[in-house]
Amino acid sequence: MMRCASRSIDFWLGGGEAGRWDPIFVCAMIVIGIFVLARRPCKWGRVFEHNRAIFAFYGFMIVSVAWATALENPAIKILRPVGDLIMALVVVTEPNPRQAIATMFRRCAILLIPLSIVLIRYFPSLGRGFNKHWGNDPWIGVTTHKNPLGQLCIVSGLAFLWSLAEARRKGEPLLRQSLAWLYVAMTLYLFNAGGISRSSTAIVCFVLAVALFIVFGLMRKQPQMVIRRIVLGALILAASAITLEMFGSSLQAVVAGLQGKEANLTGRTWLWHDVIRLGMRHPMLGSGYGAFWVPSIYDELSPEVDNFPAEAHNGFLETFANLGLVGVGLLCWVILQTLGSASRVIRTDFEYGRLRLVLLFMVLVMNYAEATFPRGTHLWWFGFLVVAVYARPWVFWPETQQSKLGVARPEVAAHP
Repeated sequence: MMRCASRSIDFWLGGGEAGRWDPIFVCAMIVIGIFVLARRPCKWGRVFEHNRAIFAFYGFMIVSVAWATALENPAIKILRPVGDLIMALVVVTEPNPRQAIATMFRRCAILLIPLSIVLIRYFPSLGRGFNKHWGNDPWIGVTTHKNPLGQLCIVSGLAFLWSLAEARRKGEPLLRQSLAWLYVAMTLYLFNAGGISRSSTAIVCFVLAVALFIVFGLMRKQPQMVIRRIVLGALILAASAITLEMFGSSLQAVVAGLQGKEANLTGRTWLWHDVIRLGMRHPMLGSGYGAFWVPSIYDELSPEVDNFPAEAHNGFLETFANLGLVGVGLLCWVILQTLGSASRVIRTDFEYGRLRLVLLFMVLVMNYAEATFPRGTHLWWFGFLVVAVYARPWVFWPETQQSKLGVARPEVAAHP
């Protein structure tokens, strides 16, 4: 996760963003991950059956490499998302996957958040980007752009707010919570980015995640109400969008206006039109995984799109460009299966179900203005996978290890 949240191994070793060490690192993680999974006490047949949507999506993504003719090494390109899936399986087959996810988030933030501040303040050639419009250089920290830095801040903020919530529920003294408060303060400092280059999408997603975490927590004693509230919220959102359209506005324009942004979301809408126009050349199957953003595509973009984008700034359009309507349909299946699984889990393990629902909705909102679907070694594609894949009822750890971690095992009957 630290690799997904920062830069390539080659960069840290002084060789730039492209090189041989990063692919070697990914391959090593795949081999180690397979070795770990082979030793897990798990009924893999049931895991594959219950998560058939995500495995079907991955199967199609791997097959799409066959028509990705614009890439020199398409097989190597597919290794990154495959590595993400294997690492996600390692996490969700732990005795307590909720604790494993929270611990992974926290450990990632413990190193990368203060390191980002050090690079920004004392090594600006590494910690700040280049502003092509001659303004103040944006903060990027250990990442490659202000938006990935904002996404890293989401990880840190959620990790330590969860820690504070757990400490409060257990009645721990305030002094023991001081480290968490320190990291929350550092996270807010990076979110502000000196007031010059904030990632608005990341801030909105973080606020949404915290709000959902609190709202779902109020229904702890009535977990069956969570889905009803989700449906009610979706209906209110849809009604609001329709009403605004009737009055000549849009929900997108209102949200952008509240952040002081233009309705075109900093030119994203022009890019979306181009992605749809060019993606319609292969509407059903797409260009093949990773084969859309190749050098020749930039000659065909509109004059308004002049920043040489490497993504569609919309996860669903990114999926459409690479995998076509078939890929988008499979991705929607994954999302619906995850929603259904998390809704059942919240009845038997409230905290784990709440964690999955919060992260799921946050990632969905994030993919409206940023593309994390389905980009290999991307922080929030990996984060989505640890939410989407569910394996706990079919992993049979010794009772001594489960009791040591305080695991209250859910009933397998909840997932027929």
